[in-house]
Amino acid sequence: MTEAITKSDEAKASSNNARINIPLNLHNWNGYPEEARGLLLWFHQHVLDEGMTLDQAGEAIQYDKSTVYRVLKGIYEGSMEKVTAAIESYKRIAEERATIQDNQIVENSITRMIGAGLDYALSNNSITLIIGESRMGKTESAKLWRDANNHGTSVLVTAPPVGGVKMLLRRIAETVGVNRNMNSSQLFESISRSFNRNRILIIDEAHRLMPVDGRSTPVAIELLRDLHDQTGCALALIATQRFSDAMNKSSYQFEQILGRIGMPIRLKRTIPLKDIKPIVEQYLPTAGKELLDQCSDIANEQGRLGILVENLKVASRIAAKSKQKLTEEHFFKAVAVRQQMMGERTYAKK
Repeated sequence: MTEAITKSDEAKASSNNARINIPLNLHNWNGYPEEARGLLLWFHQHVLDEGMTLDQAGEAIQYDKSTVYRVLKGIYEGSMEKVTAAIESYKRIAEERATIQDNQIVENSITRMIGAGLDYALSNNSITLIIGESRMGKTESAKLWRDANNHGTSVLVTAPPVGGVKMLLRRIAETVGVNRNMNSSQLFESISRSFNRNRILIIDEAHRLMPVDGRSTPVAIELLRDLHDQTGCALALIATQRFSDAMNKSSYQFEQILGRIGMPIRLKRTIPLKDIKPIVEQYLPTAGKELLDQCSDIANEQGRLGILVENLKVASRIAAKSKQKLTEEHFFKAVAVRQQMMGERTYAKK
């Protein structure tokens, strides 16, 4: 069953300078072949992730913006075979461009563990809970997995620090192209139409969704569980230890959510050198033992991988400013500068 289109609807979505904001209703694509539905799903999520306007989306597949609107809305009456062929052609170009981008994280045991959890959840339509210390690379690992596997199936949202359930719904709505200016019930219904058993919703910073008062009902968590139950979509919750601590202190019974977690993942507190080396070697391919030892100290004592990467970036800027090739000396200098600015003891090489 398709939805009627009004001039008002199209005008809202087709402003030349506005990013695409077309609610996704997967039921409207039921009459299309499975391959076509997969391409449409990829294209819809791609234009949202890239913040494209209808004009830009039309230019990408060489169709006018009105056609793009009707295609994404599921009410296009022309040749879907030609449209999906155009999307497939553009998809190849977009994926080739993505390989050129410089990733800030490389594959290691952390990315593999998180990837395995996300793979399992998506394959089994289950829930995965990923717990790890702050700045261990959880978010970047999830993005790496999303970018490597995203055929429109992966939706990554960061839980809001304030605003409760309504703000969470608005963030999910914005990510999948649903109008945010509705009440909570309408938002949930519209969001539900954007998910099915072939999609996964990844919630980063999920510990923010736990109520401060352990006696309160974790409404946001229950809402996500209900979305999972209603649509069959996979769900991934990425959080720090605060999530588990809040569960343990809460008087609320979490058996409904815990019973659906097919593969819980808890990252080790200590990051081994074998996981640190690939990150360092992006900048310094022949790093010596002294530098690697200091990188290990930083990654495990002074802010983890996030701070390590920041130090490597600072070292790159110091070298570039001096018009020199990046060396270990620049890294030691970057560490010294950072420690001095923070008023902490300097461990850098004298």
